[in-house]
Amino acid sequence: MPADPRDGSASRTPVGPAPRPRPTTTRPLHVAIAVLATLSLACTRERPAEYQAAAAAPPAQAGLVRPLDDDSSDQIVSWVDGTVVTDWHSEQARRDRAIAAYLADADPGHAAAYGFRAGQTPQLAWRWFQDNPVGFNGVPFVLFKTLLDLDPNHQNPELRAIARIWKRQATVPVAGGGTNSEWTFDHIGIAANPSDYVDGVLRPAAERHANLPYGFAFENPQTFTPLSRTQSAVLDGSLLARRVFKNTALLVAKITTTAHEENWERDRPGFGSPGTTDRVSLSCAACHVGRVLVSGKMRYLPGMPNTEIEAQYYSKLLMLTAGALVQSGFDPASTSPVNPANIKPRTSVVKALYTEMIDKARHRPESLYGSSPADIARGKQQTLVVADAFPSVIQDVIALGVKTHFIYHVVAKNNAYKQRLPDVFEDRPGQMDAFGIASGLVAIHTRRRDNSFMDFVQRDNPKSPFFTGFSIANGLPADVAGMTAPAADARMASDRTFASLSVWAPPVPAPIDIKSVTWATQRYHANWDGNQGASSRTLASGASATGDPRMVNVRIHEPLNPFIDNLPPPPYPFASVDLARAREGKAIFRDTCATCHAPRNERIYPWQMLGVDPNRTMVNTSVSRYGLAALVMEACVIYGMNHKGEPGAEWCMPKGDWNARLDEYFRDTPRRVAERTSGYKADMLHGIWAQAPYLHNGSVPTLGQLLCPSTRPARFLRGNLHYDEALVGFEWADRPKARYAPGESMLVKEYDTTVPGRSNTGHRFGADLCPDTKGLDPIADRKEIETRITGSRVGALLAYLKTL
Repeated sequence: MPADPRDGSASRTPVGPAPRPRPTTTRPLHVAIAVLATLSLACTRERPAEYQAAAAAPPAQAGLVRPLDDDSSDQIVSWVDGTVVTDWHSEQARRDRAIAAYLADADPGHAAAYGFRAGQTPQLAWRWFQDNPVGFNGVPFVLFKTLLDLDPNHQNPELRAIARIWKRQATVPVAGGGTNSEWTFDHIGIAANPSDYVDGVLRPAAERHANLPYGFAFENPQTFTPLSRTQSAVLDGSLLARRVFKNTALLVAKITTTAHEENWERDRPGFGSPGTTDRVSLSCAACHVGRVLVSGKMRYLPGMPNTEIEAQYYSKLLMLTAGALVQSGFDPASTSPVNPANIKPRTSVVKALYTEMIDKARHRPESLYGSSPADIARGKQQTLVVADAFPSVIQDVIALGVKTHFIYHVVAKNNAYKQRLPDVFEDRPGQMDAFGIASGLVAIHTRRRDNSFMDFVQRDNPKSPFFTGFSIANGLPADVAGMTAPAADARMASDRTFASLSVWAPPVPAPIDIKSVTWATQRYHANWDGNQGASSRTLASGASATGDPRMVNVRIHEPLNPFIDNLPPPPYPFASVDLARAREGKAIFRDTCATCHAPRNERIYPWQMLGVDPNRTMVNTSVSRYGLAALVMEACVIYGMNHKGEPGAEWCMPKGDWNARLDEYFRDTPRRVAERTSGYKADMLHGIWAQAPYLHNGSVPTLGQLLCPSTRPARFLRGNLHYDEALVGFEWADRPKARYAPGESMLVKEYDTTVPGRSNTGHRFGADLCPDTKGLDPIADRKEIETRITGSRVGALLAYLKTL
């Protein structure tokens, strides 16, 4: 039986301190799974260079963008205006202009045609997509920036250890041969902001303007203006006073306090709002803007998967940081629950980090938000706020670490991730185990001290299986041991859900590739296994990424549904498109592929029929399905109550009765498992060139290898931004011989398809089109395989797929 976080005894160990009411200047840090999830800054920012040109043109002149209504022609037809494509370079430019116009479109008439509510537009949605966090429970900006900027060779050994959590030594190839060793953020898979590029080339570090890597974001309704000389002197004096006169004993005493009063009804008006402290979380762009290197220049790809980011590994870094702040009572490597009452902070490192943050604001304020007078003012004011709340801030960081530890190490490592591989946190650029890991959130929220989560479930639907019982007799696909009988009250429902965790936790590891989010209007289901409805996809992802329904930024998710419904895919950026062969390939596609890869295809194809790895289809159990749906519903209800009577207050409430809402938030995938019909959907293939590697688990590097199964390598590289134009996918065999450009991030890791959940079998459709490659090794005979595939009918199909 899992330990109970409300009891400090050794036999009933808590998972972490409960959230507590805060002044508007602070927000508690609750576990951020970093699923979607989902990254950019809340300050003004430029668009990627390739999307700047059309931004100046009035959107009303650009018209609407949409998929072709009729693509029955034998020709390659442009979705921009329906004309026949005769020159691919010209078509690239036309599509780029159309995408730029869409991202900049603030025309109300266009917005209405796209399905936006009045007052919302593609331009607004794109800004929120990049620049606003999916939730408000992140680390305060000034502390986060202090962590990122710590010197890995700091003279203080404790701060040096923290610095080396965030920066790792990377062996960097240099042009002309040889290597250098540098401290970098490469290991996280995060990149520079698109605004810091000039014509696809990254500016030198001293000339960059963005204060955080792309995909990290914060939101604050306050405005910051330059300080007068008198105001600046007063503020500097206050910072100096905090540094000199801090009371360490009081600081530590506050940090070790773990019992906090909760009251859902009293605190609810403050839920789902940013407060006045900048807190760094992930934005949608973190996972859903990709990159590719074209002729030595970097291109950012809105709506495409980020193939580099180690999103859940970011949670590990926060957990390790929490561990570094603790002297005893918390071992991040353990798989046993933690009792926060036993945690003793490491006083010396807390003091040192506090002093480092204060000194950064006093002596290097431009290193926080920037060098403008308003940025300097913001940095100093925000530092003062965080300094005054520092005991609570550090407690929250430790609480975040404890909760992350519970979800990943206590839940996942004791259930789905019992084997050494795959790792529960990392070694999967461009992937995450979103729903498998997020199921641990259900257990976390049954431990709220006021039991408000299960109270909400009961108010929302007294007939929920949490109360009537998870049993076949109640219409569930299977009995859940320990939870089949009715629960007498909400407390019993919470306690038995937590006690039965090992019964209903996800049973298998299932890291899968981040999905593209372009022209989502043509998708009936969301996610690889179709486990959600289209209307719930954005908020459900945001709720999982935030980890706490009380802290979700519900507001920004409303325009994201119409935004991704109408977001066009980026065009294939290389010259290697043979339009004659593409026309030949279009005919092959119609005969071989179009039946499944059709608009709004509702069918789920059983994994046995596909022959692919089944793990992703098995991660949601009935308990996690009902629990995760309730977490999303709670976020939606909170938003509706806090904005009652305002436009869009109930935008996130699915239509229909309670069961229809449940099915929209989370399909009944456990029933599919019980009936042996679990599987995967088939999407339209818009922008498929940028979605490599392929299959749901990213186990096949290129489209050519997907279509010709005998050529699939057992091991290959992920995260490389060089491109294989012949087989269509990111470079998979050769590591980069130098950085993409000076200062560029680079994360390339080997992917082993023999690891559980990573099988590269299945999807043999079209294999009869392939040339004979028997006896050829995928790597050693790569060039010969390329020659044979590109010269075959598969080569024609690849040419066509490049044009989508």
